Amino acid sequence: MLSTGARRDLERQVGAAHLHTRPADLAAYAFDAFGASGERRLPDAVVLPATTEEVRGVVRVCARHGLPVVPRGAGTGYAAGAVARHGGVILNLCRMNRILGLEVEGRRLHAEAGVVTAAIHRRAAAAGLHYPPDPGSATTSTIGGNVACNAAGPHAFRYGTTADFLVGATAVLGDGEIVQLGEAGGRSDAPPLLGLLAGSEGTLAVITEVVLRLLPAPAARATLAARFAGLEAAFGAVAEIARQGLVPAALEFLDRSALEAVARTGIVAVPGGAALVLVELEGGEATVRAEVEAAGSALSSAGAVRLDRAADSAEAARLWEVRKAVSAAVATVMVGKINEDVVVPRDRIAELVARTEEIGTRHRVPVVNFGHLGDGNLHVTFLIDPRLPGERARGDAAGADLFETVLAMGGSLSGEHGVGTTKLAYAERQLGAAGMGLMRRVKQRYDPGGLLNPGIKLPEPGTAAGGIA
Repeated sequence: MLSTGARRDLERQVGAAHLHTRPADLAAYAFDAFGASGERRLPDAVVLPATTEEVRGVVRVCARHGLPVVPRGAGTGYAAGAVARHGGVILNLCRMNRILGLEVEGRRLHAEAGVVTAAIHRRAAAAGLHYPPDPGSATTSTIGGNVACNAAGPHAFRYGTTADFLVGATAVLGDGEIVQLGEAGGRSDAPPLLGLLAGSEGTLAVITEVVLRLLPAPAARATLAARFAGLEAAFGAVAEIARQGLVPAALEFLDRSALEAVARTGIVAVPGGAALVLVELEGGEATVRAEVEAAGSALSSAGAVRLDRAADSAEAARLWEVRKAVSAAVATVMVGKINEDVVVPRDRIAELVARTEEIGTRHRVPVVNFGHLGDGNLHVTFLIDPRLPGERARGDAAGADLFETVLAMGGSLSGEHGVGTTKLAYAERQLGAAGMGLMRRVKQRYDPGGLLNPGIKLPEPGTAAGGIA
């Protein structure tokens, strides 16, 4: 329960209208996207600041009263990284939703943390520029959350992740100090924190503003969609594209279950087949023409039963609509889902897909696979009905088997969703005791009180796989 003094002090920072403490108002903040992680914890309060100064005020109040602070954007995460695991205050940054400036010549965009990612794409495009990171949640997720989880998306293969475009930030440390980093006007004596923010999941600082690097918009862009009768042929096409020396802007994959899930929504016409591979190429007009021919040849020679090329941007958007709809569509197939975003070496992605099918069969849970073939980031989704006895346990067991499999293959627990709480028990297995020790020392440096998102990303010392941190 929030003490009377803490409530009064928080209200002074943001005003009564932007402080929520009633259980009915807190309920929406108790879980992440679709409740996928299964984690449900009511915070003691939710505050919605409008400025960096208000964020500082809230953090200082929480430090004074010993309240955990959980930064949160749109709540689109799948790893329970913005759930108040130890109670405290959720700091919702969605009111901080202004694009503060765009420098066309400098190719920089300055935005508050609550700006929706798609708004950044639109603003950049209107100026003839390009912001490549494009997570599937771009129409709802916020840029602060993208930084916190180091979101990637289809274009990471060619361009990299959010971290590769973050050149400045304003943030509030655990003691309430405001720091400006990099091209946000950072001082020479500012802490060397910028490089650590991407992927920090709210454990080191509260990000309030970002400065993003933009690129010139490509002169030409082409999209190909190839339908395959079998998974082996689809993965063979990807290998053939690599042998051709092509580096597509995006190289995406959807299995039969993913296509069927989208088809059930009726939102968009969906091609049949066992797999769909989407290829996006961009650059100079002559280069794109040549690469389209090479990619089309690779897809056809690998056995594509149908190959479509978008005639214009509208048709390209229709082809991509299938991919962009899949995450939400899967949620309509079953009441619940467990969505993981594991990474393995690119040449082992076919093996991983086969292993996920085995895992799903063993635990009696349907599995859907889709993701980014270019960088080996596979989104594995186990479908469950948590209302039925044992369903959540079977889904969690399937997830545990998946993590064990990925680690044995030399992969990573997460490509862009983060560790949150769902992967805590395996974090030390991947990074080792020395790696975790270093992360804890960094945490102590920037959040000595341990109040920023406690219980997230960093497991308690000694926690082993299979346990709960």
